[in-house]
Amino acid sequence: MKRCGEQISFHRKRLNMTQAELGEQLNVTAQAVSKWEKGISEPDLSSVQRLCRIFGISVDELLGGEEESATAETAAAKTLPSASAAIPSAQTQSAQAEPDVPDPKENTKIVVGYCARCKRPIDQREDYQVYNRRGGAPLLYCPACRAANEHDDRVSEYREEKTAFRRSMIWGSVVAGVLALLFLILPLAMQDYALFAGLILAVAGFTFTSQCFWGEFMSDFFLFFVKSFRMPGLIFSLDLDGILWFITVKLLLMVLSGILSAVLFLIGLFMSPIVSVFSFPISLPVELHKLKKLRKEANM
Repeated sequence: MKRCGEQISFHRKRLNMTQAELGEQLNVTAQAVSKWEKGISEPDLSSVQRLCRIFGISVDELLGGEEESATAETAAAKTLPSASAAIPSAQTQSAQAEPDVPDPKENTKIVVGYCARCKRPIDQREDYQVYNRRGGAPLLYCPACRAANEHDDRVSEYREEKTAFRRSMIWGSVVAGVLALLFLILPLAMQDYALFAGLILAVAGFTFTSQCFWGEFMSDFFLFFVKSFRMPGLIFSLDLDGILWFITVKLLLMVLSGILSAVLFLIGLFMSPIVSVFSFPISLPVELHKLKKLRKEANM
């Protein structure tokens, strides 16, 4: 099938198609087309039929090139008997030295496609990247653009994390200020313990609100209390009394489920700010270290 691979390569280049473009029409990768052209693997029957339709040739022309080449070599050998007999030693030396001669095809540049970023042709031997888009053709990136994409991803991740941290500080301060202001304007502020209670409530509001932006533990802890209770199923008889009983019990269970969900939510709303006061001194250094690491990876 080596001759078949040469035929695929010849007709693909004749149609000015890249291996990626041909593979897209055959629903295979560019690497599969490259292996066909090198003779490493063989296309299946359905791929052979599609290749013939794309190239506008018959199956015999695609697969029969090997036999035609062997026939032509035999005919050439018969027409030059004297030349073959004149240099037997040269053929023997050439056959012995052939393993030491590098294959010129190994140094041949095979273009698998063009970089989606810098638009330059990509050699098959390069460490390129394939990005498969949903509903579209795969995108190829050369090694330089691949490194640039990875750097852009790290920069984008750092900026998103930094923006979330800034928002957490802003909204945490707003919530803390609102809670402190409430204790100043309420009649409770006339009591002796109002100032201390307002300060504690403001700190709890700040730590809870800020950690909801970047503290995964705090978000998971609070979401644990935000859930609805699922009541068990009911078995009833298909008569009037059974249907009325089912409707009545179902409504009671729905009311009970709503009450329990509301109670659980209030417990979480009460417990989360208290827990956030103790988790904030641990989560804040971790978040700052994460921002520092992302900034270093992004070279910013």
